[in-house]
Amino acid sequence: MGDMAAKQHSFLPALAFFLGLGMGTSTSGADLVLQKVPPLTVAQAPNYPQNLARIDLGAQIEGDVPADCSSVTPLLSGDPASLCSLRTGATTVLISLAQIENIDSVAFLNAEAKGTVTIATSSAKLSPNSPQWHVIRQAELSSGLISARIGPTEAKYVRLTFNVSSPGRIGNPGIYSAAAVSDFTMPRARKIAANSSVEGTSKASYNLADLHAKARTIFVSSGDDLKLAHNMIDGQPGTSYAFAANDAAPATIIDLGHSVAADRISTLSAPGSAVVSFYLLAALPANNTGNDTSSLRIDSQTLAGFKMVGTGSDDGSGRVAVNFEETTGRYVMLVWTSSSQNTNFSVAEVAVFGPASNARLLAANTGRNNASDTLDGKTVRDSKDTKDFSKEIPGEGPAEEQAPGEGPAPELPRPPPFVFIPKVVPTSF
Repeated sequence: MGDMAAKQHSFLPALAFFLGLGMGTSTSGADLVLQKVPPLTVAQAPNYPQNLARIDLGAQIEGDVPADCSSVTPLLSGDPASLCSLRTGATTVLISLAQIENIDSVAFLNAEAKGTVTIATSSAKLSPNSPQWHVIRQAELSSGLISARIGPTEAKYVRLTFNVSSPGRIGNPGIYSAAAVSDFTMPRARKIAANSSVEGTSKASYNLADLHAKARTIFVSSGDDLKLAHNMIDGQPGTSYAFAANDAAPATIIDLGHSVAADRISTLSAPGSAVVSFYLLAALPANNTGNDTSSLRIDSQTLAGFKMVGTGSDDGSGRVAVNFEETTGRYVMLVWTSSSQNTNFSVAEVAVFGPASNARLLAANTGRNNASDTLDGKTVRDSKDTKDFSKEIPGEGPAEEQAPGEGPAPELPRPPPFVFIPKVVPTSF
């Protein structure tokens, strides 16, 4: 079951062999220099299958499962800090999708649980114990990423049956469709969560930092292969982005695509003792690097003026989450600092959440820039650099442009004007 785990740049373990290529090393009190992430290309689309196990895409958990699987941060919300307890014995997690889908793989993260897991699928609604389930895979539970290639196969229901000998927790479930460019060019409509009436649930139902919802990672402080920075928002816990070994303060800026209200940010990174500072910005600072359009320099004075919405510490699990007063912004910046040099620091997931009213904005994220992205001397609404992000896969980044159409069909030649020619009948004399 290691199909996804075998991918290069996987999160567990993270591969970090960087020798300072493409770096913008930052230290406390010094300027923060960020490198521009290349635009997402059509060639990269197969690396980013869409995770269908999301509340906002209509997925739900059915059956008798532990209460914390549907708590304030539901397991299917896309929140990397959300975990579900597995008690000793048998536990069935039944995930129903909005419709029959062409499923390619299933994955989740396991923490400490020991035993086995059995994966089965069905296109029809069956009881959890029905013999008509199509059993696809059974494997031992090991710590870290559990991944299984099960398709392509059509199914609407996925059943995970755990037989646990030692209790633990699971998180970051993923049911992935076969990757297609259309997942980016024609994003799926987001839906109001069926259980949004539960107190607190609606605030954790919509991950705004979703690669398939036009969010983009646009700047990072360092790294060997900058184009892999999109791994931080791809909904796959088995992929990550690794910063350079000598980067004292790894940082990234994520563009949510438009201004939204947010009140929670959570991350999943390589376990350690890092402290994360979270910023929510209405606009990017003016680029003061002269003619160098491949980087963005943020001096200490500008950084001090940014809106910091919270800080959080990694407890050793790699998960950090902060809740804060509802704030409107478009760009999320995260800066990690560690008490010790971590030569293997990587980030697997970043998620941003807000009130349920964002669902309408997320579904209709095809308009132009929000009026709140104003120019105020030290900030710019949309620089030429960021607009360039829309040229590879349409709808991405600040410009949110649609792909150019094929244009009108070539016109047929116009018919010649009608001319009346009288018929002359010969006459005899």
